[in-house]
Amino acid sequence: MKFISKIVVLFSALILLSVSNVAFAADFTANTKQPALTAALNRLEAMNNRKVLDVIQGNNSTGKPIKIMFRNMSAMGYGTCEAVTAKTADGRLVILISADYKTAPVEAIACLIAHESVHHENTKTYEEEVRAWTCEVQTWMAFTDVNPSLKVSDSKLVKRLNYLSKLYVKDGNQNTSIANLIANQPAYASLKRS
Repeated sequence: MKFISKIVVLFSALILLSVSNVAFAADFTANTKQPALTAALNRLEAMNNRKVLDVIQGNNSTGKPIKIMFRNMSAMGYGTCEAVTAKTADGRLVILISADYKTAPVEAIACLIAHESVHHENTKTYEEEVRAWTCEVQTWMAFTDVNPSLKVSDSKLVKRLNYLSKLYVKDGNQNTSIANLIANQPAYASLKRS
């Protein structure tokens, strides 16, 4: 009888633990239904990147979760942009990520999400863009510190992130070169300066 009661106690504990794990699992269904994007958000969660996730889940200028989806950027009028944050007609924010990156490592996709999360402020300033690129590169460096093999992907997005991280490190973990890179890109010429 003692053996059976021990098994019942053990079984009950296992059920309790499995239910509690489910209760604490992040739910990103309000943000996306696309598996690669959910995986990217889960990677941000695993890295405990609360600042980005809080914005994505509703602690932003709209107070609502930000929708995230892959789209053909040129067909939507965004040319060769990697990603953009836009406001919908009903005032919600949406992050559109180039469909070209559907097969990129999810950590690299997570970096684009981190970048775009900064744009919830929607100030359209040079300083906001510098903060966004800096957030993106810092997120990439956090991922590659844990898993350096991420740097060896042939993905165009990974190559871009590796380049930006080299600039950042060269500047002593400052964003001087990144800021200059942004300042010299025609796409950002119309940004206001604070």
